[in-house]
Formats: sequence, C-alpha cells, structure tokens
Amino acid sequence: MLNYEAAFIQLKNERLEVQISQPGMFYTGSRFDWAGFVTRVTLDCKHTFCVPESLVPGMGSGGQGFCGEFGIDEPVGYEDAAPGNYFPKIGVGLLKKPDSEPYNFYREYSVTPLDFSVIATAENVKFHTKAANNNGYSYEYVKEIGLDGNFLTIRYMLKNTSSEKIVTNEYCHNFIGIDNEIITEDYKLKLPNEINAEKVVGDLNIKDNTITWPGTGVKREFYCIAAEYVNAPEFSWELYNTNAGVGVREIDDFKAVKFALWGSSHVVSPETFIKLELDPGQPKVWSRKYEFYY
Repeated sequence: MLNYEAAFIQLKNERLEVQISQPGMFYTGSRFDWAGFVTRVTLDCKHTFCVPESLVPGMGSGGQGFCGEFGIDEPVGYEDAAPGNYFPKIGVGLLKKPDSEPYNFYREYSVTPLDFSVIATAENVKFHTKAANNNGYSYEYVKEIGLDGNFLTIRYMLKNTSSEKIVTNEYCHNFIGIDNEIITEDYKLKLPNEINAEKVVGDLNIKDNTITWPGTGVKREFYCIAAEYVNAPEFSWELYNTNAGVGVREIDDFKAVKFALWGSSHVVSPETFIKLELDPGQPKVWSRKYEFYY
C-alpha cells in the first residue's frame, strides 16, 4: 500500500524507479508546477538522471529533475492584476503581485497554493485541481505520470473554465546529470534537425544536429535557443553519456514552438515549449514521453 502521508510518491516497475514529490512537500516556490515534480529516476537499479539546479544549498530557484512551468514569460492575468492583488500561476496557485515591475520568473512571489487531489498506484499517479475564479480566470488541471518498461510518460490536461481566453506556454525544465557525472565531452545532445543556434552563451560546441561540451568540463553556465526548431515523432531531443553508456530522449506529441538549452558544470536542461491558447470552455491535452536507454 502506498503511503499518501509521505513527502514522496514512489513509482516502480521492472525497469524504472521514480520518486515524485507530494505537492508542497519538497518544492514550495512560486515558479515550478507543484504537481508531478519528479526528483529521482533510476534505470535498472543503477543509472540515475535527476540532479538539482544548483549544488549550493539555498541557491537557484529550487528546480530538480523533471519539473514543469507555465508562463515563464508572463503568467495568465499578470497585467490585469493591480499591485497588492493576486494573479494565477498555473500549477502553483495565486501569486501576489508586489509592485508594477514586469513579471520575473527568478523572483519569489508570495504563494497561496492550489489544493491538489492525488491518486496513486504502483506505476501511476494522477494530480487534479480546480482553480477558482481570480480576476476572470479559472481552470481545471490534471497531470498524470505513468511507467511502461523503460518509458516514463507525463500526460497533461488543461481546461479553461473561465470567461476569458487563456494564453500561455508550458515546458518541462529537465535538470539532467547522468549518474551524477559532470558535463564534459562524454555528453552529446542530439536534435532531430541541424541546429541554427541563437543567443549562444558559454562552452557549447555545435555541429550539424549535435551539441557537445569541452573535454576539460564546463566552467560557466551555458544557454542557447535552436532557431526554426522542428521536433520529430521519433524524438524531440536525446542526451547520451558515452562514459556511462546511457541516455534519455524526450518524445512529444505536440508541435514545439521553441527549444531552449540551459546548463552548468553538473547539469544539462533541454527544454521544448508548447503554446497554449484556450477559449472559454476549451480543453487541451498533450504529453511528454521519456525513454531511458542503453
């Protein structure tokens, strides 16, 4: 029997062991989705993939493993909210707008959290919430995580239950460090098509559809955007560590509107974005499938 009072939900099958935080038990910040916050993935009892955003306690925004975010540029209704009032951050709750400054995802905002129901079995967990009306915006949100062999699938359903149109985006911030190995030339990130990189920062070697890093290791944060990125049915990106002989690939069932890459000395974060435009009463369903492989 699963322990619903524990801080983490444990999913397990013959290939994968996955640890997922109960909402508000591991992460309580104002940025990342509190539902389905995956903090650990282990393949065949020996290979691990999830690392924290920062190795320094108290630094960074608290991200770890596979954690999503809605509205990184601007949450729904931010411009409509007056300073001192609240605006909805999907997957988090109501955030207090402290002043008239533009929204900044690095900034910590006061949170009135969502109330999630959680239903879990040995290989599946479902998070469900209904956000009450705030400044004309309300929604229903379901996030489900399931295992099938060496695949982990995250399914999403967002329904606009308000009278206003909801326009936002969503991505999963994949904080990956395979077997906790630092980022060197052993890592190779492959995209489906040739990479035309923009806003390049840091130690990145880009050739054709592959990104690698220096053999001496990464000395500073790196970042880029793949311009004119097109994901493929086979995979949206795949990251392989030649020393460990293990990799992970993401397979999306939606057309990505953006691909971004961020990382530092211990972490690689490939990110595909989906655009969400929901009329009143309209639902949207999408999914990400992760394959952990040799």
